[in-house]
Amino acid sequence: MSGQQDQADPEVLGEDTTQEVMSNLDSDIDTPVVGVEWRVSGIDKDLTPLQYHYLSLLQRLVALKNTYQTDADYEAWMMGALNKSVYSTLRDCIEANVGDDAKELLNNEQHVN
Repeated sequence: MSGQQDQADPEVLGEDTTQEVMSNLDSDIDTPVVGVEWRVSGIDKDLTPLQYHYLSLLQRLVALKNTYQTDADYEAWMMGALNKSVYSTLRDCIEANVGDDAKELLNNEQHVN
């Protein structure tokens, strides 16, 4: 069994590619990147990278949901999954203190009956 373990480790580790990954990381990870503006269209305030991530994800999910509503291959289970994803991302936005901005994005959502 130890022979199998020795064979599996290089596969799991990806043939020792840690140097390639680590060389892309900045040594001062806690230092914010200067000159990057974290902005989402429709939101007029400065955002942290995490807030930007959540709001841009919500924006993409809403756009996907809007296009899927009129899709010829519409399936209820897929729309249910999209709705759950939107709700989960909304909760993330609320936790990141951009809940009002997220609700504003949702209010701009297309409503198809």
